[in-house]
Amino acid sequence: MATSEPSDPILHQIDQLSSLPDELLLTILSLLPIRAAARTSVLCRRFRHLCEIVWETSPSLELISQDFPPCRTAGAHFVKMAKQILLSRSPSQPLSSLRIKLERFFRFSPYRTKPSFLKFFNSLYDKARSLGVRHLTIEGCTFSLSFLPTCSILSLIFSITTLQSLSLSGLFGDWHQNSVIPFGVTLTNLKNLSIQTYYSADTAQLNRLLSQLPSLEVLSIQHDSPHIFSLSSQTIRQLNLFISKYCPRHNPVELSLPSLELLQVQNYGTLGLPHIHADIPSLRKAVLRLNFLRQNDCSAVAGLLNSISHAQELILHLKESDYEIDPFPILLEPGREPPKFPNLKHLEGAMCFHEHNFQAIVSLLHHSPALQSLKLVHKALFSMARKRKRKRDDWRSMLPQNADGNRNYVHLTNLHLGQRREFMKLAGKQCTP
Repeated sequence: MATSEPSDPILHQIDQLSSLPDELLLTILSLLPIRAAARTSVLCRRFRHLCEIVWETSPSLELISQDFPPCRTAGAHFVKMAKQILLSRSPSQPLSSLRIKLERFFRFSPYRTKPSFLKFFNSLYDKARSLGVRHLTIEGCTFSLSFLPTCSILSLIFSITTLQSLSLSGLFGDWHQNSVIPFGVTLTNLKNLSIQTYYSADTAQLNRLLSQLPSLEVLSIQHDSPHIFSLSSQTIRQLNLFISKYCPRHNPVELSLPSLELLQVQNYGTLGLPHIHADIPSLRKAVLRLNFLRQNDCSAVAGLLNSISHAQELILHLKESDYEIDPFPILLEPGREPPKFPNLKHLEGAMCFHEHNFQAIVSLLHHSPALQSLKLVHKALFSMARKRKRKRDDWRSMLPQNADGNRNYVHLTNLHLGQRREFMKLAGKQCTP
């Protein structure tokens, strides 16, 4: 009697996806990007049906032109996808979050003329407005949108009264013309706003916009303009300020935010740190991430510390420029009184703790009587020592030796219970008289 040969075990493996219930598969597909979810529709008819349900019922949608390869039909595919998952959506299925990214759209789009593209753009936001969208994110490069009147785009966006958070990147401002913010903005529910300014951005219009947002609490702004920048609002409680390389140090940044509680400042440019004059009496926490610092930036850093001297929590991440050969005091301005922090309870610092920076930290501790916890992390700059002819001994850590036998970090949590005196004693041995 002939025996049958064993079959391939791979053919008998259990299909784990097919065994899952529809409810769980719908949850999984709703968490995937649209392009990844669409790829599952080729597996079988069941997944094709599930993808259609996800697009019709998912509370969040993403339309990203980069999901399609740069070819002549990419724009047509993007428009088809937008019509299928957004424009044909049933009014009975509300939309909570919508993200639109238009990189390279105009180049490979069938809507090459201004009227046709504006009509398509208008249909997207009319549909989003009818679906009651609450969170809207728009990303688009200037190449894709510069041929459109920016005021028309902003008028469409600011007419969506259900918005609670709005993020505009590449739309606010233009390399060639000023943005015109419409009057009578009625975004009374907007609490979170993220925008980006450009060369020609007018801060007067920005402040006028902020005055028309009575519920705004969180503002994230990328400052790319080389002009004087001023910001004023009575309701903002959190400000995330990103300063680009186009902002020179001789043009100051002026902030008048009486309700501000959290300030985050980060720069990523090489033209220097501009002076920041801040009127923020309610500040509780400040996070400063400053890079490419030169000796000329000492006064700007010291001035910023004086503006936030009433904070209760301070986080400092500082990095000197690679072009600096000799260490210099970046925290304190030579010949000036150090800032006093009477309310400071928690201090965290990550920087190169050479002699100047370590003495500055010790000076700050002397002027922070309420300090309870201290965390210092040494960031070595030895990688550029040979290229810039730096001397390693000048940039070595001056922190006291910790329990691990190195000087890479210091973490104290009970300064108010007696650790302050012990740390000051150790610090005094490290500091040069």
